[in-house]
Amino acid sequence: MKQIMLIALMAGWTLGIAAQNLNKVKNLLTDNKLDQAKEGIDALLTQPKNQKNAEVWYTKAKIYGAIAASDQSKSLVTDGRAEAFDAIKKAQEIDKTKTTTLMTLDSYKPVYDLYGSYFDAAASQYNSEKYEDALANFKKSGEIGSYIFDQGWGLYKLDTTLTYYTALAAMNAKKEDEAAALFQKLAEAKIANKPEYVTPYRFLAKYYLDRKDEANIKKYVDLGMELYPKDDYLPLVEFDYLRSKGDKKAIYAKYEQLIAANPENFEMIVDYANELFNETHVSDVSARPADYSERIKKIEGLYKQALELRPDALEVNLNLAKHYFNQALFIEEDANKIKGKSPEDLKKKEELKAQVIELCDKAIPPFEVVFKEYENKSNLKLSEKSEYKSACNNLAYCYDRKGDKAKTDFYQKKYDEADSK
Repeated sequence: MKQIMLIALMAGWTLGIAAQNLNKVKNLLTDNKLDQAKEGIDALLTQPKNQKNAEVWYTKAKIYGAIAASDQSKSLVTDGRAEAFDAIKKAQEIDKTKTTTLMTLDSYKPVYDLYGSYFDAAASQYNSEKYEDALANFKKSGEIGSYIFDQGWGLYKLDTTLTYYTALAAMNAKKEDEAAALFQKLAEAKIANKPEYVTPYRFLAKYYLDRKDEANIKKYVDLGMELYPKDDYLPLVEFDYLRSKGDKKAIYAKYEQLIAANPENFEMIVDYANELFNETHVSDVSARPADYSERIKKIEGLYKQALELRPDALEVNLNLAKHYFNQALFIEEDANKIKGKSPEDLKKKEELKAQVIELCDKAIPPFEVVFKEYENKSNLKLSEKSEYKSACNNLAYCYDRKGDKAKTDFYQKKYDEADSK
């Protein structure tokens, strides 16, 4: 009996010593004596009994986390954050209830500090364009964040901010497949609470464009446009794909759809008008599209729609004026082809000439917007001079057809003097 009692007393004494040593190590941590605290906790963990003590491992996590966060002491450990995280996991493995209690008493600070410090390190590396290093640390932050969520200690299953920046780091590190997988997580969750979160949809649309994956191009363009209806990049991706297929009908249908959804998209309206303009205004009658007359009306309507948004837009004024002017030239050519002298021929010729004058009346105001813009400017750029000369020459033509010699001479003189501007 005495021997059994002695063994029991010895065991109690040993546990008491261990607890005292652990308290001593904790005090060293509190006093910020990190080198001594590290030596103490490392010594405790050489003892088999302490290796099964969740609180010892938890204390190691706090000490190694503090070392990693200290500029003066971080050289004591190769990767203090990694060892601290491993220690937390070990403590949870040994006694989940006790570890969670200890973590709760510390407001989960040890594990959240690791999560945040990896993120901060990654952000700094990202800003320094060290994308490979940033990616590695963002992923470590993500690993800890997932662990926090799995233990029921907070955060969300999808950490949108962390996932977004991890994907950006992968993208800039030229790891496109990895970036795509991360961006897909955000896209599938329809994340759109910040303007910059349009990036996943843009990236994925372009990613699948490069792979000629029509279903996924459409999926991510449509999803992105649902969440960011005024985005100007996503439609371009789909247009690129439709153009690669040579599907003009689909391209025009897409323009119609997007403009109907966003009638104030000036650039989209002008792009559509210009595309129709270039394919419609061909001098060879046989090469004109079958729906030439309908297109002429459509082009005029689009340019006018654009000018309602920006009345002084020079490119639009010039192109609308050319739209009328080109029609006048084509009709005049048709009139000049009439060589007969019959009443019917003469009547037809006069009707065509009247159409020319009507078109000139429409062309003059937008041409004059362009003329006035450049008339008072000196040292015109080459492109500006070309537009100025075009306006002068075409205004001279229009006024000549209207029979206004004074204005015809005025604009012809301006044209002749244009190269000296």
